[in-house]
This record gives sequence, C-alpha cells and structure tokens, in this order.
Amino acid sequence: TPATITIDTLPVRGQKSEAVRLVQTTLVNAGVEVKGGADGVFGVATTIAITKFQEARGLNQTGVLDINTAAALGLIPSPAELGLPTLTVFPMQGRCSFSDTWGQARSGGRSHEGTDIIGPKGLALYAVVDGTITKTYTGAANGGNALRLTAADGTYFYYAHLDAFAPGIAAGVPVRAGQLIGFNGASGNAGTPHLHFEVHPRGGAAVNPYPILKAVDACSVTEVLPQ
Repeated sequence: TPATITIDTLPVRGQKSEAVRLVQTTLVNAGVEVKGGADGVFGVATTIAITKFQEARGLNQTGVLDINTAAALGLIPSPAELGLPTLTVFPMQGRCSFSDTWGQARSGGRSHEGTDIIGPKGLALYAVVDGTITKTYTGAANGGNALRLTAADGTYFYYAHLDAFAPGIAAGVPVRAGQLIGFNGASGNAGTPHLHFEVHPRGGAAVNPYPILKAVDACSVTEVLPQ
C-alpha cells in the first residue's frame, strides 16, 4: 500500500518508514537535495533538507515536519482545509519546551486534551491570534487561573495554570496577537509551572494543538515580544 501521511502521523526524526521516504521524495521533487537520497530514514540529512525547504518558503525553520511544512509540500491538506486555525504567535516566552502529550491519562480518569508548554514561573504568555478574552477563571480546581481567548470565527484557545493575568485582562477585553495576557505558573493541579494550552476549532471539541504549536515554535526566543 502506498504511504499516506495525516496530521496525526507526521514523521519525526529517528523514524524509519515508507512515510519518511515519501517526505524525502517530495522534498527532492520540490528541488531540495536530500543527501543520501530517499532512504526512508529521518536523520540529519532529512532535517537539513526540511530546514532548507522551510527557509525557501518563509516558514518557521525548525527542521521538523510540522503542519504548515507538510501542507506546503502537498503531503496533507492545509490547516484551513482541515478546519484548523493557524497561530500568528507562539503562546509563551522562551526558554520553554513541549512535546506531544495529547490523549495521555490524567487524574480522575480524564485524558489530556491539550499541550503542556513547560517553562519557569513568570514567563510571559501571549495571545496567539487577534480575538477577545471571553472567559476568565480564578482558582479553578483543575485549571487554576485560566482564560479563554476567542477568535472571530468562534475558535477558542484555553490557557490554564497561570500565575496571574496581565493588567487589564478580563472577560470582554479585545486583544491582538502577541499581546501579553498573563504569566506562566502552577495554579490549579499543575504541579510544576507550565501552560496547558487547548485549541477548539469554531468552538467545537478540542483537537491536538501540538502540530499547530510546532508550526510557530518560539521556545528559543527569550526576549519578551515588543508590546
């Protein structure tokens, strides 16, 4: 059977598969050299080739096959075609880290419906798109201090475990992408400081935010964005 790639099966470094070979072949067809050819092994050569392609297309240069890169290569439909939002800004100041923890078991029989972005307490948290703060929570059992940012199409982003909200942030307040809306913390049942980030396209059920976040990953950017 021919290899197929979906948003949930984007190949990652270290993988060896027909899907990786498809990525390599697609890169070569796009005019990007993959040293060693399409060998089906996602190693240094493939990472370099993806970075070169990202640079040529003006994408975030991570060397990771994220949702925007896979769509630009024609391997998957675009985020818009999949009904998924594109973030304008990464939600946290660096240094931070995150991995794909979608669906992992959580206390009380829940499963994880977001991505945890790990970073020190007090890091700046940003609005990922233009929108309105539609809800704030203070001292909630699970989310602690949390908020909802809703875009024009009804898509909302849920931020949890904040240490504090930024001055002036309250329900009904319009915000722009990149605006400081809060500070990273460990309120609620967080344990260690982190941002629990959820994406609800058009106000519906949560979807895995990891590939959407990976496309704008800015965990290496330590300066606070100009306000």
